[in-house]
Amino acid sequence: MRDAVLFALRTPILFVQGTKDRLCPLDLLEGVRQRMMAPNAVHVVEGGDHSLLASKTALKSRGLDQDQIDSDISKAIADFLTL
Repeated sequence: MRDAVLFALRTPILFVQGTKDRLCPLDLLEGVRQRMMAPNAVHVVEGGDHSLLASKTALKSRGLDQDQIDSDISKAIADFLTL
């Protein structure tokens, strides 16, 4: 785990995390988030990998395309920045 840098943060942070990210599973991220001092939030990309690309199966099951996923990510970031 390379989480030490996150515990030193004091600036609010938004994590944008895919559910299929093998490098940082959501359950591990949640444990880190709970121990952080900085205010933080997470935007989950259903079916997304570490690059936030959703599999074709995940896209089809949700009736979406990657452009829509990317738009949702951009909106989540914009919303976070206006808090």
